[in-house]
Amino acid sequence: MKIKSITLNNFRQYYGSVSIDLNTNSKQNIVLIGGKNGYGKTNFLLSIVWCLYGDKIVQIDENFKKEIQKETNYSKFMKQSLNWDAKSGGSEAFSIETHVSGIDLSHINNSISNNEDEIIIKREFNTQSMEEILSIVDVNNNEIFSDEDDKINFINDYLIPLEAAKFVFFDAEKIASWAELSTKEEGSVLNDALGKLLGLDIYENLKDDFKLYTNNLKKEGANINIKEQITNTENAIELNKNKIESIDIGVAQNETAISELKEKIKQYQFFLNQNSNKETQTYNREDLLTKKEKLEEKENELSISFNELSELIPLAMLAGKVEEVLEQLSKQEKNILNNEVNSDTKRNLENFVEKLFNQPPEPVDGSMTFKNKVYYSEKAQNLLNDIFLLNSETTALEYEIDLNNADKDLIISTSEILKRQSKELLENTINEFNLVHLEIQEIDKKIKQIDADLQDEIVLEYLTKKEETERKLEKIIADNGGFANQKEKLLKDNVRLNQKYQILLQRINVTQQRKKKLEEANKYIEVIQSFIVSQKKIKKDVLEKNILNEMQKLMHKLKGNGSKFIAETKVDILPDDSGLKVTLYDEDGNEKPKESLSQGEKQIYISSLVKAILQEAIQNFPIFIDTPLGRLDDEHIKNILLYYYPDLSEQVVILATNNEITPRRYKDIQDYVSKAYLLKNINNKSSFQTGYFQSYEN
Repeated sequence: MKIKSITLNNFRQYYGSVSIDLNTNSKQNIVLIGGKNGYGKTNFLLSIVWCLYGDKIVQIDENFKKEIQKETNYSKFMKQSLNWDAKSGGSEAFSIETHVSGIDLSHINNSISNNEDEIIIKREFNTQSMEEILSIVDVNNNEIFSDEDDKINFINDYLIPLEAAKFVFFDAEKIASWAELSTKEEGSVLNDALGKLLGLDIYENLKDDFKLYTNNLKKEGANINIKEQITNTENAIELNKNKIESIDIGVAQNETAISELKEKIKQYQFFLNQNSNKETQTYNREDLLTKKEKLEEKENELSISFNELSELIPLAMLAGKVEEVLEQLSKQEKNILNNEVNSDTKRNLENFVEKLFNQPPEPVDGSMTFKNKVYYSEKAQNLLNDIFLLNSETTALEYEIDLNNADKDLIISTSEILKRQSKELLENTINEFNLVHLEIQEIDKKIKQIDADLQDEIVLEYLTKKEETERKLEKIIADNGGFANQKEKLLKDNVRLNQKYQILLQRINVTQQRKKKLEEANKYIEVIQSFIVSQKKIKKDVLEKNILNEMQKLMHKLKGNGSKFIAETKVDILPDDSGLKVTLYDEDGNEKPKESLSQGEKQIYISSLVKAILQEAIQNFPIFIDTPLGRLDDEHIKNILLYYYPDLSEQVVILATNNEITPRRYKDIQDYVSKAYLLKNINNKSSFQTGYFQSYEN
């Protein structure tokens, strides 16, 4: 599929009806849109995402979510999107139309002819009634669906799935933060990719349907007491989810207030700095504040590091026990393997002896007596046992640990973390934090000394305002800290409630008839799960190869015979089917932490990951990229332009500034560019002009 064109009507900077043609061909797959900061590149990207997904945009991009939360709710956020001049002129609504081609519609609606493959998706928002209307029509303007759910499902199932949108519409600079995700968060992101882009979500959903069926089947057979407990647990989980959502809104609103207060404090500081630089002063107030700001950032980083390390202290105290468990698990697995080999060999030897003495053909000159058969059979058995070194009894361990594969993986990963984190690292972090904290206190004393010399009434008034604003800021930051603690507690509570929910289901005594249904349903779940795991194993091997190949093409540290900065990528399936984990290794087999990469290297790594995933997608998606080259140096930019975008997808729309893709760089990729536009902004009204930046505009 491709997005043929977009029409924006009174949306943000785009006054009136503004259209852009995005058609590409097999040889020229890139559409380049240039524009200065503030001219509407990001809002153009937002317009497409909003047109397709409406209020679901919060699930695609964290920045969209935060912006909406700052306005309290989705409707208030969207109300701000009406172009100001249009509003002044009496307009009440804005809309986006997305013209999509390359869609097979023959099996969707019988009224559509088989040769039609185009649709127009239109979403309109009225700022007075707060009503939002989504319509999907064919080229003759006939509505394809009457039901709202059918429209949403069509976009999700036949166009671009919501879960895959983060891989299709993204800010290339901000996706570098994916490299800093925790294992669980990274697994979730890749799980979404595997599900929707690779087509496994159909089987995941089917498995979930069977699980829901089995849970409902169990609940039907529960007595009144257990039913009541199950209902109360479900309600408690839902209530906690609502509380978490309210906390997220509160945090977002506080973030807005924090930004405003920080801006005020900067203004006050600027005034004070301008009026406190006396010749008699030893210290420069502005320099001290700059130094303090940097130290506070360092203090915050050390505080986060200490919190992460402190979680490992209880485990570090038990490090010896963890190693003992690992050693016992290793012995146990070897023992199981040896016993299995012994058992198989014994069965084969017994079968050999049986066929040798008790099955035809018999000797021509007469058969052996039964007594001789027994004698030679036992002798053969003993000789074979000696030759193959088999024990007559199975080896038994002193004790065995009964853990599932997920538990074993958890023990192994815990051991690896403990090996990397040492007591020395913890002590150094604490010492460095204390030193930074003392230095901040010293700077505060010097600033107070400077402020004490101020005599001017206006200066003193601004100093008082600044201090009041700082107190407000500290309170809001503390409130956000409280929110974070509340949210963490609620999340842990939901984990506990979900465990309780499963225990309650297990306590239900089901009838024989329901038991048979449960057994059949569980068989289907096992088969589906086995299929999903097998597919993930296949895909993970391909991803390992493709990620490294892309990084080798793009990252200059990996080119030629130079440093083996990253020599191997490994993709592992996480326990409990919670996604995949990507690990990078250097030439010596040591893990290369992704958070240790530079911002540019993180962007290269994530870009390689995205492309590797898209290469395995079951359909070709159009890709929209904002801020494509922000953190990259000149050599990496050239590699991205020449070896990444030209075969990323059949349609790649790039939104760039003249610093990212200069007129000179544009010439490097001109052969791959189907269309080039320049965003013009006159009187705060943006429009698309054919052609890219000229050399004098760089």
